[in-house]
Order: sequence, then C-alpha cells, then structure tokens
Amino acid sequence: MYKILIVEDSRIQADLIRQEVQSRGKLVPVVSNTFSDAKIQLQTHAGEFFAALLDINLPDAPHGEVVDLVITHGIPAIVFTGEFSEGFRGRMIAKRVVDYVIKGDRNSIPPVVSLVERLIRNRTTKVLVVDDSRSARSMITDLLSLHKFHVLEAENGAKALEVLTQHPDIRLVITDYNMPQMDGFELTREIRRRHDKSQLAIIGLSSHNDHMLSARFLKRGANDFITKPFLIEEFFLRVGQNVEIIEHIHALKGAAMKDFLTGLPNRRHFMEEGTKLHVHALSGTITLIAGTVDVDFFKKVNDTYGHEAGDQVLKMVAATMAGVAGSNDLLARIGGEEFAILLVNQDIEKATGFFERLRETVESLVIPHHHETLRVTISIGVSTSSGSSLAYMLDQADQKLYDAKRNGRNRVEIV
Repeated sequence: MYKILIVEDSRIQADLIRQEVQSRGKLVPVVSNTFSDAKIQLQTHAGEFFAALLDINLPDAPHGEVVDLVITHGIPAIVFTGEFSEGFRGRMIAKRVVDYVIKGDRNSIPPVVSLVERLIRNRTTKVLVVDDSRSARSMITDLLSLHKFHVLEAENGAKALEVLTQHPDIRLVITDYNMPQMDGFELTREIRRRHDKSQLAIIGLSSHNDHMLSARFLKRGANDFITKPFLIEEFFLRVGQNVEIIEHIHALKGAAMKDFLTGLPNRRHFMEEGTKLHVHALSGTITLIAGTVDVDFFKKVNDTYGHEAGDQVLKMVAATMAGVAGSNDLLARIGGEEFAILLVNQDIEKATGFFERLRETVESLVIPHHHETLRVTISIGVSTSSGSSLAYMLDQADQKLYDAKRNGRNRVEIV
C-alpha cells in the first residue's frame, strides 16, 4: 500500500481527489485542508508518504509554502493550480516538482492519480541514458530520477551494449547522436538487431540543427526523437508514452499466455515452452516427467452448485498446483477442468511423491461456497518417458489419466 498526502483547502475538491485515490486499490489517501495540518501529518507519518498532491494556495500558506515543506521531506510533489504563467512554471520546475496541473472539473483528477501510479511502476522500470558528455548524462539522469525511474548510464554506444547485455530488462534507451566509438545511429541499429520494438523503446537526442536527424534515427529503428534543448514537460510526456507502449505490449502478450480464470499459463504457452524443454530433454541436458491432472466429477459440481462454484474449484486446484510445483517446473490449465505439468530434473521416485502429495493436498481442500463447503479430488496420469515429442509425452500421460478414472478416480497412474 502507498500512502498519498492530499493537501487541498476546498473540501469538495479534496473529497473528489480522495475518492479517486481510494478507488485505485493500492493507494491510501491522507487529507489535510491547511498547511499547519499538513505539517502535522508529515511529522506523524514521517517517511510513510510515497507522493503528495498539493493545492498551491492555502489559507495559511498562500504562496506555495506547502511545496517546499513536502519536498524538504523528500516526497514527490504534484501541484494543483488555478492559474498558469511562465513565472509559475519556472518556479515549479526550479522546485523540482513532478508535475503541475491546472485545476478544472472532476475529469482533471484521474490523470493526476494515474501519474502517481506511473511513479510507482517507474521504480522497477530501467532506463539507459547514453551520452559521452557527463554533464548531459547527469542532467537527463536527474530528470528521470525525479520520476523515480531506475536509471543506468553509458558514455558511448559500445558501453551501452555491454550494459544492455547485463540488464536485458531495460525498457527504454535515451541516446545522444554524436558520440565517439559508436554514435547514436550505429547504437540504434545494433540494438534493433537484438531487441525489437515490443521489447525496448529508443529515443534519439541531438542538439544539431539538422532536420534530417530525426528521420535518420527513426529509419534505424528509434521510436522517437527529441531536439536539445527541450521543454521538460515534453521530455516527460515522450518518455512516459514510450514506456507505456512497451508496458501495454507486454500486458497483451502476458494476457495471451495466461488462462484468464486461474492465472496459470494457458495451453498455448505450455506447448511453446514445453517443446523447448523437450528439446533439452532429448539432448540429455535435463530430464522431464509429464503429468496430466483432471478434476473428478467436475460436471457434477457445476450442475449441483453452479458455474461460480466450479470456477472457485478450478482456482483452488490451480493455486494448489502452483504452491507445490518447483520454480523450474512448467504447469498450465490446458482446457476445462484439465491441467498439465512438466517436472524438470526429478527422478521417478521423487516425481511419484510429488504427484501423490498433490493429490492428497487437493483431497484435503475445503472450498467455501456461500454457506456451504465443497470437496473435490483429482486423477493424475504420468509419463516418465520423453519419447519423440512433447505431444507423445502428453498422450502417454493422458492414457494413464484414463486408467486412473477407470480404476476409481482420486489416484495416480504412472507409465
């Protein structure tokens, strides 16, 4: 949970902000209507606030004193203002506020709270800044740190490639054009050989007064280009947009690989990753044992208690499987009430113990449903032979699963 300080003298406006903050789930609002109360809250909850949303003009602090107060405590500040001028903008940038927002109707509030959520995500978002000028790197790094990004640095393209190898989870590269050893064009082209646009975004930078630079960067695979000197607001907007595009792509890919109900990988992901594991098994670098798991009399659960109860059963079984599986094992919901698992580097004796433990754990589950409790069992078929393909292993496991059903259910059959 992230505690957010809201300082706003209008009780109606403060309540609207509080409601929006509260609706986001992980954010906990703490409201002050005056400068003096904000001071008390900061003392009472010292070190607990993640960010602050601040009205610039308060009855007991009409000249923005609350901004200085909050920033002194090291808390990222987002400022609300009813008026805007170049002088105001300059003062806010000098104070190193995260952003300033013009007060409007209630529709202006959700984007502000979304910015707070953005700051939370930024803490685990890696950005690589590449520039041969130490002062230029420092300036951009300071800006990114203000928005809580995890920032890495490199003084040229060759060094940048080393950092990317060490940190493959970097999501954004901001690179200058004119650098020794490897310039921004060459770096962009080389990065695109290794990472496509769904994995990592690139923003080119240059102070050269050449209108072709942006086109040349983009043609080599950059996502965006900014001319120096730039407006700080434009810089953060472009950075934020590029990072969010990468996040959206990753979210879509994640959704495509996951079962929507249980959160386990789906059949498609299981077959793709399982096939890769099977190749390693054939080469002798790992061993694989496959199991298919089916919930006994699942149709009866749905018919008797309804599909909501059936969904709860599947979720509980999935959570149980995830709880007992090892970090190297692969499991998935492959359809209906059927699950599959690949055990990596386990001998037959350990695998037998694993599947028996799984069966016993599910049998002991007490599944709440309204004012009743449900109990279910599972049948498991296991294949210990890699055969010629993953499909062969699963087919062998399925045959043993059918044997388990025929032999009374709630049992493990192994071939």
